Amino acid sequence: RKLMSASMDKVDVGTIPGLKKKQKFQSRYEKFKKLLKDPSTSTLLDSLNHVFSDAELKRLMMADINQIPTLHASKELKAEFSDPLSFMLAIDYQTYLTDDILQKVDRATMSISLEGRDPFLDQQIIEWAAQLPSAYKYYKGNKKYILKQIVHQYIPKEMMDRPKTGFGVPMKSWLTNELKEMTNEYLTATALKKHNLFNIEILKRLWSDMQNGKEENYLKIWHLLSFQMWYEKWMK
Repeated sequence: RKLMSASMDKVDVGTIPGLKKKQKFQSRYEKFKKLLKDPSTSTLLDSLNHVFSDAELKRLMMADINQIPTLHASKELKAEFSDPLSFMLAIDYQTYLTDDILQKVDRATMSISLEGRDPFLDQQIIEWAAQLPSAYKYYKGNKKYILKQIVHQYIPKEMMDRPKTGFGVPMKSWLTNELKEMTNEYLTATALKKHNLFNIEILKRLWSDMQNGKEENYLKIWHLLSFQMWYEKWMK
């Protein structure tokens, strides 16, 4: 692992023929390299949740940065339940679920005066499910295994085994169409020099690469645009 990660450190991902244009290849390359150096569960979860890798942040930021402690480093989970899947689910309960998914559902439903309810989040159900063996949750590539086995008794298997259909916001379309002019405005050198937090040349390259089809950059630009808009409103 150490030899491979050291070799990858010396290879510029942009020079790899046939792969450099693959969707999200660069970010996946950096995440895989990080996992080779530290294959722990917390590192895996970290890689799955971060938009920028440590190396990308180092290039982007004008000053050294320190990471603040978060629940991703939590040691609360009892040892007898602390396999990799249970650890990641426990962290998701406290972060992604409450700060992202439930918040978005609440905003979307309340915007049209609709009350949303999440029956599987009943405290007793969560406590029971959290203590189930991981094989009941993920088995031979099948997610939500025990739930599907129960539901198959009542709903045709063909209906339940369809591919999952997500509902993510169309960032790519927005940033290259409706929001393109606004994004250009907020990511100009003039706007960025108001705080001098970002390396302007690196950010301009991210923006240019995104417009030229680099898929993994859309989420990065979205976060940078959100920060710039927040800074303009509250820190001006």
